[in-house]
Amino acid sequence: MVRKNNDSQAFKQFSSMMIFVVIAALFWLLIKLSSNYTVTEPLTINIKDTPADLVLTNGTQKIKVTLSTSGFELLNYYFKPSSKRKVDISLEEVPLHKDSESTYSFSSSYAKEKIANFLTLEPSEISFDENRIILNMEQLDSIRVKVIPNADLSYEKQYNRIGKIQLTPDSVTIYGPKNEIAEIDNIYTENFTFRNINQNIDINIPLKLEGMLNADHKDINVKIFVEKYTEAVANVPIINNSKENLRLFPDKVKIKYIVSLTDYNIIKENSFKVNIDTADINPENNYLPIYLTDYPNNTRILSIEPKEVEYIIIEKNEN
Repeated sequence: MVRKNNDSQAFKQFSSMMIFVVIAALFWLLIKLSSNYTVTEPLTINIKDTPADLVLTNGTQKIKVTLSTSGFELLNYYFKPSSKRKVDISLEEVPLHKDSESTYSFSSSYAKEKIANFLTLEPSEISFDENRIILNMEQLDSIRVKVIPNADLSYEKQYNRIGKIQLTPDSVTIYGPKNEIAEIDNIYTENFTFRNINQNIDINIPLKLEGMLNADHKDINVKIFVEKYTEAVANVPIINNSKENLRLFPDKVKIKYIVSLTDYNIIKENSFKVNIDTADINPENNYLPIYLTDYPNNTRILSIEPKEVEYIIIEKNEN
């Protein structure tokens, strides 16, 4: 019993001593972390928003940053994984100076505030070994091309688009290496999909830029105007522009189309033009195909009946 009490007392003394050691270590650590230190550490700078007519050949680079701050603040830096020790610098926010044909630079002081925000330090606590940050950039060739919407659209029943899809801008200047842009005739937007459309659409869609291509506009405003449509029918006379004197059976075709409610009353039968081509006349074939040569652009043709007509040639009376 006496020995057990002695062991218990020894454990309590040891535990008390360890508590005092831990408290002392914590006080020592707090004192150390409260002190100011000056260290030089590498930091990665990632360059963004390069001018459209230039390509950056060293988009990320490491610089040495001298930090003069407390140990507490330095812990914020050391606790960041190496992959996260990266600061984005936009070239739209710094005055870029051309030093030579392919070398540009800007003062490292413009990066100081970005780095200070990244490390939650004051700019006065940061300094650099380099006065300027050097960038290697090459001039690109350019070509003006038309923008084409890469759209996958479907409309709710009795709804349809009015007119063409409107793009702003509808053409852009593409920049890239000469061999990449030599055969480019147009540029597409990224694919966009809408289903069961029953109202107007106004959206910005990025251009599809691949490889080293760049553009003076990277986003295209897309407008699609939609209206409720109704179905209508027009009985349209067939026009014979040939020298042949023909009698047609029937002499009219029935065109079924859809039109917006707004434009319904302005569409007339003479808004459509239907022709035949007598080049297809053949003694062994008494039928000629129908050609729709003109129709209002605010309509969509659903069907034309019949697709061909029977004919007979009427001989002219000779006096």
